[in-house]
Amino acid sequence: MTWLKRAAVAATVATGALTACAPQGDLTVQRELTVAERIQLQQAEERFTRACMAREGFPYWIQAPLSVEERQGFGFVLDDVGWATRNGYGSRIQQRVLDAKKSNANLRYRGSLTKARLARYTAALSGGPGAPVLSVALPAGGTISSLLGGCQSKAQEELYGDRETWFRVDKIATNLSPLYLPDLVEDERFSTALRAWSRCMGRKGHTYANPSEIRSALPRLTKGLTSAKAYAVEIRLAVAEATCARTSALADTGRALQREYRDRASKPYTADLALHSRLEHAALARAGQLTGTGA
Repeated sequence: MTWLKRAAVAATVATGALTACAPQGDLTVQRELTVAERIQLQQAEERFTRACMAREGFPYWIQAPLSVEERQGFGFVLDDVGWATRNGYGSRIQQRVLDAKKSNANLRYRGSLTKARLARYTAALSGGPGAPVLSVALPAGGTISSLLGGCQSKAQEELYGDRETWFRVDKIATNLSPLYLPDLVEDERFSTALRAWSRCMGRKGHTYANPSEIRSALPRLTKGLTSAKAYAVEIRLAVAEATCARTSALADTGRALQREYRDRASKPYTADLALHSRLEHAALARAGQLTGTGA
């Protein structure tokens, strides 16, 4: 993956739903949800899905989510030295995710079903062959589609209201980064900080032009090593990257520029982003009532 593509992914991961500054009134965008609040929303959606599937006559198992700690560290550059010291680049976290997917009770259950019952299960969960298809045009071009049907759709309706509206504004809010990242990474302020980061890494014995090169090099650097030694290499590089991200101000510069460019690029979508924000906060209140954590 190229440096720019990694930055695009990181921008979405790091900020969740990207929001913009907006005027007061109906176009006000509320504060960004925390990682813990996003976990709460995801778990509430899973609980609504489970209840719906039970009504359809099928079991549904809720998987344990990644913790707040496990979700940290993902961005265009690591700058949390403590997290890097504990987790490196998160390879062991990623392995736990893969292992959890392999042992997923829902997948095992699907594998036990007859062809006919599997078709009924799939229709109950995500909509059958005749389910309507939602499509939305993305800000940077192209479209994304989803079936409108099944318990997963109903769970989102429980949380966010009208599924079509939520699908539209959510895909707009979370796909703005391609509009501005090409310009951001060409900004001289970013280039200056990136060069300072690279010089800092060089002084530590690591010659890399950008953080993406480290991720690309890791498989080669750890090939043939024991798991423990490979992890030690990962930790050493991650700590160096995070330390240099702080001393070079690359992380702070990147975040400041992201806010600047994002706010500029998102102006045509102010109404959609304000609606997305209102729906998210309303959903959080519903999730709090469901889990007993609401006001």
